[in-house]
Amino acid sequence: MLTRTIQNNLPLRLFVFSCVFLIAALWAASKEAPAQERLNFAYISPNASSSSVLWVAKEMGIFKKHGLDVNVIYIEGTPKALMSMFAGELQVVAGTGPAVVSAKLRGADVTMVMGFEVFLPYYLIATPGINRVEDLKGKIGANHSAATSADFAMRLGLRGIGLDPDRDVNLRVIGATNLRVITMQQGQAQFTVISAAEREFAEKMGFKVLADLAGKRIPYPHSGVISSQKILREKHDAMLRFGRATIEAIHFFKTQKTQTIGVLKKYVKTDTNTLDSAYAYIRSAVPDLPYPTLEGMKTLTAEMGRTRPEVLKADPASFIDASFVKAIEEEGFVKRLGQRTP
Repeated sequence: MLTRTIQNNLPLRLFVFSCVFLIAALWAASKEAPAQERLNFAYISPNASSSSVLWVAKEMGIFKKHGLDVNVIYIEGTPKALMSMFAGELQVVAGTGPAVVSAKLRGADVTMVMGFEVFLPYYLIATPGINRVEDLKGKIGANHSAATSADFAMRLGLRGIGLDPDRDVNLRVIGATNLRVITMQQGQAQFTVISAAEREFAEKMGFKVLADLAGKRIPYPHSGVISSQKILREKHDAMLRFGRATIEAIHFFKTQKTQTIGVLKKYVKTDTNTLDSAYAYIRSAVPDLPYPTLEGMKTLTAEMGRTRPEVLKADPASFIDASFVKAIEEEGFVKRLGQRTP
């Protein structure tokens, strides 16, 4: 009876056919599109840095395109961010190598799976009253916390210009770059270290470069993507999608400057007038295929071993996992990406 009614009623037939078509289309779309899996990700600097490529992945819908619902969170410093990851609150951290080494030596499940900046990108800067490295003796240095790249660069930089960081100067833990710079502005410290992306910002404020560590191209795991073996196992597919999205975001970052600068302006907490130089640096520093750096880990463990002999017993390769990027490269994703414009 119902079938006969439908057959004899043209508007009703069209309505039924439309419903059937819509249901079929939605079913097909659900089969093709990956499920939106939620991941919590933390970045550790409020300034434009290499982790900015992940801001781009979020704001330009690249994570979503790869079936991910990524929650982006700011946490100051890699050690604090890793504590949240160990507590199960995060799955991914964009952070630095020293914290990975320190945490793993304490028995934590942590590994660097991507490398964004694989050379030490720092400058030692000072207030205008300091003209020579000798003038730093007895002065106060605004430092970041232990197990951060800034702390590593500070100590390595001071030793490189002939000063003992524990005897010749007074290092005070202040925090992130913006806080260290404010401390110098207020006259409470006379020197600090800043990254290459922050150099123009520091020079505009009247600070001068005393030592160029960036120019030495010292292999170093300054920044990259950090996770754990447990997460890589349990969320293998989601993490591969995160990796593909990250590599696509790097491609977007490098080829779509105007839109990328727009994203940076949304996130940075410092002078947005210096974003052009920060963008240029990040574009040149971050590799298209971001393998974690074994040579950088060797540099890091050798330096940390000066004061912590147990570090020298560890295999530098145990702090990285290159299989994550290798799998994406071998599937041909990067080559396909290069053949199209975002």
